[in-house]
Amino acid sequence: MRVATISIYKQATYQLGRLTSDLNEANEVVSTNLKISSASDDPSGMKQVVTINSDLAALEQYQVNVDQAQNVLTTAETALDSMADQLSEMKLLCSALTNASASYQERANAAESMQGYLDGLLDLANTDAYGGYVFGGDNNRTTPFTYDDDDNPTRVTYNGSSDPVNISTSRNTNISLDCCGSDLFYEDEIIVDATNNKIVFTEDRGTGDDITIEATITSGTYSKEELAAIVEDTLNQASKGVVYEVEYDGDTNTFSIGTDGSNDKPLSVTFEAIQTETVRISNFESSAGKFKDAEFEIVNPTALTEYTPEPEGTKPLTFTYSEEDGTWEVSNDPGYGLPSEIKATGNTLEIDLDGDEESDITVNLNGAPEDEDTVSFDIVEGYEDASILPDLGFKSETVILETVTSDFPVSGKFSVPTGLSVFQDQNDRIDFTETLLDAGGTSVQLTAVIKAGTYSDPDSYAEAVEEALESASAENGNRVNYSVVYDEATDSFTLSENTKTGRQLESFDLLFSSGTNADASTAADDLGFKADKDVSSAPQKGKEATWSIWDTMFDLKEALENDDVDGIQRAMSRLDNHYESLTSSISTVGRIYGSTTTTEATISNSDLTLTTRRSTVRDADIVEAIMDLKSAQTVYQAALSSTSSVMGLSLVDYMS
Repeated sequence: MRVATISIYKQATYQLGRLTSDLNEANEVVSTNLKISSASDDPSGMKQVVTINSDLAALEQYQVNVDQAQNVLTTAETALDSMADQLSEMKLLCSALTNASASYQERANAAESMQGYLDGLLDLANTDAYGGYVFGGDNNRTTPFTYDDDDNPTRVTYNGSSDPVNISTSRNTNISLDCCGSDLFYEDEIIVDATNNKIVFTEDRGTGDDITIEATITSGTYSKEELAAIVEDTLNQASKGVVYEVEYDGDTNTFSIGTDGSNDKPLSVTFEAIQTETVRISNFESSAGKFKDAEFEIVNPTALTEYTPEPEGTKPLTFTYSEEDGTWEVSNDPGYGLPSEIKATGNTLEIDLDGDEESDITVNLNGAPEDEDTVSFDIVEGYEDASILPDLGFKSETVILETVTSDFPVSGKFSVPTGLSVFQDQNDRIDFTETLLDAGGTSVQLTAVIKAGTYSDPDSYAEAVEEALESASAENGNRVNYSVVYDEATDSFTLSENTKTGRQLESFDLLFSSGTNADASTAADDLGFKADKDVSSAPQKGKEATWSIWDTMFDLKEALENDDVDGIQRAMSRLDNHYESLTSSISTVGRIYGSTTTTEATISNSDLTLTTRRSTVRDADIVEAIMDLKSAQTVYQAALSSTSSVMGLSLVDYMS
């Protein structure tokens, strides 16, 4: 059977096309080293490659995140290190300024330098990295720390977030950077020691027999909740019958001082941040600075009744050593009547100021004096203030806690022949609110309606007011029992919750000024209260207790300006606490950085595993690929040769 030439041609063309395609594919495998370049090469294999590529891209982003975290942590550690160094430097400065050798002028000069320290700490707290503020929490685009007044700052405000930045390092894992300024520079614990362990308060029941009490808090380190508890215990142990309650509110970061509400007699308690007068040695100098390590002890403070002239250094009390006589020559006696010479006792200078032959000031020179050596110092008035009140947020010098008691005498209201008359819609209404314990909330305005009629004496009127308050409370569903008592000794009414049947209220407020019946009812005047103000039984609440580095710095600056050595020592104690917190935070940052290096190693291992798996699926075996290429080339050349032979025949060849 004859085969048409056209069929042979088509068959040859088809075979050559297929072989050309095979050759191109083999050539592409060799040139790209990939056996899968598109889904058509191997749909199942290509799906695996796409999945692996997605996982590798995610790992690349995780590595970028880790790099960013490490940059932030390194920057944070550097900033915290610098802040710790500054605090350490200030501690040394304070230590020197509380020494007897320091003068008023030196402390004044140090006060001027405090603004520089503050600015430096603020700049470090506002350190940025990767376009965001390191210590701003997850609100890191806003400057975290700012002064209230750039020209004359008195406090620093935190504008950042309390939530830390979280960086994703895998599908199910985040690293928390824990660099929130609200945690790092604000203390959760406070050290109570001799610089802040006193509570001085006066209990006055209005009868002229008020009692002033000084209580001492046990030294230690306390959280805010623990501090509230220990202050409450200390007050109640020292009190003469009053039951105090000291609370810490974590939502507002404030402390409050109140009573248990059981006082139905007039009571006023005044808490005082008292500055006690004392005396101290200042501006110590010695010839050529020889005795710079001298140590002073005021053995008998009561004997130090005369002070050297101001300003310090004008005429300091001076002693000049005579080696020949073994005595100290005295000059610039401020008025003690000291002898012209004092017998030397080795390396110690013992000074008897009141003539009782007992040393009142002892100076240990820590070195042997030589002939003509001089030592001098000032005796200056000082103050001690060891009150805990500032740490509780009570910045004023006094805090007054009072029962709800009349402002002025009330007996005159009942002196008329008929007594006190209560008329409907005239003086029969008292607006008030109740705030329940345990976050029970504050009621809407309640209105107590006093029964109309004439009351011949204060006791009967007090009973009517009590019934009116209880009735209004019951209508609101609270059913609080009240006590309204007339005290003849003080000629006043006292309103309180009757806690004998159980306590329900945190406080109540009499709305004499703001109530809806304030203008229409004159009940406030009948009860002896001023009608232009509301009255509350609520405890006294302090300002926010931040316990921050910034608070300490401002307090230290003020103490230096006022030449307040005790204030400087108090600030030193806080600086110790801040320093320990910063060093602890540095360790935490280092620990987190260590976890990022572990994560980095995990990412690297995962990347290697995925890359190897993708290579297995996608990459070609180069030796096999070259052999396949050569085989394809051979087949293609053979096909070209045979096709050429067949396609070279014509009709003439068959006719011969």
